[in-house]
Amino acid sequence: MKKIIALLILFPVLIFSQGNKFKRFDSLIGNWKGLGIGAANEKSTIKSEFNFVLGDKFIEVINDSKFEPTAKNPEGKHHVDKGFISYDATRNLFVFRQFHIEGFVIQYILVDSLSSNSKIVFESEKIDNFIRGGKARWSITKVTASAIVTTFDVSMPRKGYERFGENKLIRIP
Repeated sequence: MKKIIALLILFPVLIFSQGNKFKRFDSLIGNWKGLGIGAANEKSTIKSEFNFVLGDKFIEVINDSKFEPTAKNPEGKHHVDKGFISYDATRNLFVFRQFHIEGFVIQYILVDSLSSNSKIVFESEKIDNFIRGGKARWSITKVTASAIVTTFDVSMPRKGYERFGENKLIRIP
């Protein structure tokens, strides 16, 4: 009986604290646009969205980049990725699952030791349809209340991270 009473008392506290878990992402919520640069200095325009969904239990992230034509790719490129940031209460950490139009699925975890009030860093713990042993890192740096920089770094097996893409975004009012 005491355990049931303790659970009834703690349950509202747990629910309330779970709702506040996303506070560190509040400044990202909304629509963004900007310019990017890819691994081979490919230039792009990008639109990004960060929105609470499914009863505010997840943050949906959508990135849509259109790359300019190059000699190697005269048609240009269109990259889209969509994902969800969630809070895994059993592991006490944030997870970001990102699905790429190219077929990659990356499951990241938020790395608190690399993150700060002005920077959020996710590192992959699993990548589907990629080179075995490869890793990815996605970072968001808050420059001002209306400007962020996102970076996507990739690490091949037994090698360090290399910049694969960078986007400079401003909030769309």
